[in-house]
Amino acid sequence: MLASVIFASLTVLTFAMAYKYAGALARVRDAREAALEVDAAVRAVIATGDQRKVNVRIPEGYVLSFGDNRITIDGITLPEDGYPLPIVGPELGSGTYVLTISFENGAILVST
Repeated sequence: MLASVIFASLTVLTFAMAYKYAGALARVRDAREAALEVDAAVRAVIATGDQRKVNVRIPEGYVLSFGDNRITIDGITLPEDGYPLPIVGPELGSGTYVLTISFENGAILVST
């Protein structure tokens, strides 16, 4: 009987730890996807000069920022070698945003 109680407790503990870990991995994946979506839109604006709109969802606990010719979302930086133009935009916390990306005054401008 005691062994069954201990086994059940370990099973519940293992499930709780796995659930928490899976949630953290999902947030990392979502953060990377948001950065990749913005990166694709920035590259399109650089290539064409046309304005782009992109919908992004930034997961809880992450911040998307622009600077040093790069997009950064908590340790994930795109592109590694930077864009050929400066990129300017707001610092965005968790939430869903519609970003407008345009080419203005020799820089890439990101606005909400």
